[in-house]
Amino acid sequence: MSMSPRRLLQEAAIPLICAILVILFVSFQFLATPPALGNLRLLAPAETSSPRTTLEDFRNNARRAATLLLEAYRENAASPGLFWSESVKDKVREAETLLARAARAIDLRDIPPVELEHRRLEATLLLKEILDRLPLPEASAIPGEIDGAKPTIPGWSIPGTEIRISRVTEGPRTGEYLFSSETVQRLDDFYRLIRDQPDTNGATEDFYDFFSQSPGHLLPPKWYRLIEALPASFRTEINGQAVWQWIGFVLVLGLAALAVFAVRRLVRTTGGGSGTVTSLAATVLVPGMVAITALFIAYVADYQINLTGRVNDIVGATAQGIAYIALVWAVLKLANALAGHLTFSRSESIDAHLARAAVRIAGIAIALALLVYGASYLGIPLAGLLAGLGVGGLAVALAAKPTLENFIGGLILYADRPVRVGDLCRFGNLEGRVQEIGIRSTRIRGLDRSLITIPNATFVNMNIINLTNRDRMPYVRTVGLRATDSIAIRREVEEISTIVAERPRIEPGSVQVRLRDVHEEKPKAEIHALIMTSKWDDFLQVQQEIDLMLRDTALAADLREEGAPADASNVYSLKDTEEDEKPKASSVS
Repeated sequence: MSMSPRRLLQEAAIPLICAILVILFVSFQFLATPPALGNLRLLAPAETSSPRTTLEDFRNNARRAATLLLEAYRENAASPGLFWSESVKDKVREAETLLARAARAIDLRDIPPVELEHRRLEATLLLKEILDRLPLPEASAIPGEIDGAKPTIPGWSIPGTEIRISRVTEGPRTGEYLFSSETVQRLDDFYRLIRDQPDTNGATEDFYDFFSQSPGHLLPPKWYRLIEALPASFRTEINGQAVWQWIGFVLVLGLAALAVFAVRRLVRTTGGGSGTVTSLAATVLVPGMVAITALFIAYVADYQINLTGRVNDIVGATAQGIAYIALVWAVLKLANALAGHLTFSRSESIDAHLARAAVRIAGIAIALALLVYGASYLGIPLAGLLAGLGVGGLAVALAAKPTLENFIGGLILYADRPVRVGDLCRFGNLEGRVQEIGIRSTRIRGLDRSLITIPNATFVNMNIINLTNRDRMPYVRTVGLRATDSIAIRREVEEISTIVAERPRIEPGSVQVRLRDVHEEKPKAEIHALIMTSKWDDFLQVQQEIDLMLRDTALAADLREEGAPADASNVYSLKDTEEDEKPKASSVS
């Protein structure tokens, strides 16, 4: 049945949206993020040989950078057009280099990677404003080099404050004096306490306040004029952010939620699509959209709306966490869908189950790797995480011991292959045809058409007889003899042996006829022969022909005897050596 044009467009939109999401992911992760504070590898090392040089070098670089950025802002506001002039770009690049050099005087080792780029810039600007408002001691009172010899003191604190410059004792920067990580963690609190104090250098502008209240990275974009034109109430600060920033952030959240809802509705409307590629793409579309919208929120909040402080830290960490969880969700769904789309000639075979299990296990492994990497990126201690995973894994392993045993049993069945799907086998005192070999259990259709489910751990330890793989099928019958004296019995046994051996499908030399119950009034003979076939249907046909031939031979012999009635009592009584052989033969197809 042909699909409507609208349905065709909807299905075509699924892979197109997936391609767009991939492009957006690359853009948000690698292209759209501004290089925070320039390229650090091209910078000359900061002067951090002593507390004095660290303090002076930091203040000089940060002050020059702030001056350049304010000049670039005024020049940009006065120039026409929608883009920065070359002069503005040069000043911004020089300011980034100076801020990067100043940031090298700060110990950022305890900052999680998700916050590092923004916190490097924000900590530099915060510390600059704090130091500009503090009454600092004379340079001679600050520990420095004496006759070229570097100091060896563990650290120095600015008098009257908790701002400390500490000597690094480990890592590649051992021996350098940096503003301590404890100081970095409390910079926001220090700034809130001192922001109302006058600048000791006579400056009237608070550059961090200008930075935190304006959009963009370092320098506001041209459209900041629209924000400046708003009433003053829109620039009122709430929890460190301007009112217009909160409004913009809420609008971004609403836009992201609307995009996720629209994609989810598209997937539900199309039902996942009809083609394999479209179906797989639809499987990961919703979690992919969640990941991209989370990255979009983090990017806009950080580099466009320019949220700062703890609010930015919470938004960034939450958005990145949601993105990683969505990626884990997408990987698991894709692995499960891909496993479901794998096709095999026998979908119930152990090969098919193991292939699907391998795809799912690979998906779980990738998801766990993403989870661990994401946790590390968010600053969650890996040692505690791995220890928790180890303890949790041990608990799961103990609780899932039977499941693991059955899984290993399935692997043994795959490696040894004692039976395959479709084989007729005997296990214990049961017989049946293998219907499915799974990871946990094996299903066998019994001769009475009942479905037998056996855990693999139990099945692999049983004596399994593969009846399908026999190169010959045994013919076994017990017949009642008519003769009563020894000579007649020998003649009748030889006659039965000849009759069976003359059949074309009987293997030569395999026919054996032996007496049973010889002391009874009417002895019996047990017939053993091999039918040259491995197919069950052929075996049943040949077996039936031999049975009928023996019956016809006996009936003909009775008719030749004068006056002997041709009733059933004078015909060979055929009987299996096993009481249940005949119903088995009649029920297996």
